[in-house]
Formats: sequence, structure tokens, C-alpha cells
Amino acid sequence: MSQAEAKVRTIYLHLDRFQQMKQERMRCLLEELEQIGTIGIKDFLSHIAVHYGIRRSTGLEYIQDWLDARCIAIERSKIKFLKKPEGLE
Repeated sequence: MSQAEAKVRTIYLHLDRFQQMKQERMRCLLEELEQIGTIGIKDFLSHIAVHYGIRRSTGLEYIQDWLDARCIAIERSKIKFLKKPEGLE
């Protein structure tokens, strides 16, 4: 286990149940984005609303978090997967 993975696991243990569930949802959705590669923002938000029951506002928060972590980029209203966050690779 790398040092980054160990740090992520340590932080995970200190999260409450709801934070852990959010982290797991974001990880699963980011893996879907990785498989898709590029998708329109509206298409992605519709997809997660229909398949996972995640509200638009929550989806936009996830997108902003991934942008801040430089996991995705947005060009011409399309989400493009760049990389997994450190520790999840």
C-alpha cells in the first residue's frame, strides 16, 4: 500500500457514515466517467438522477469537487475525465 493510499484509508476511518456513503458514491460515479470519457453536463446530471436518485444540485457539487481536485475538465459544456484522485489509483 502506498503512502497516499494509507492516508486516504486513515481519513476514511474518521468520516461519519454519511460522509463515507458520499465518498463511495463519488468514487463510483467517477469510475463511470472514466469509462465514458466525455459526456455532456446535462446528460451526466440526468443519468445520475435517473439511475441513482442524485439531485441536480448534489451532482453539481460533485462536479465542482472533481474540478477542484483536477479529476475532470469542462470544455464546451462537456465533462472530460482526466485522472483519479490520489490514493484511488
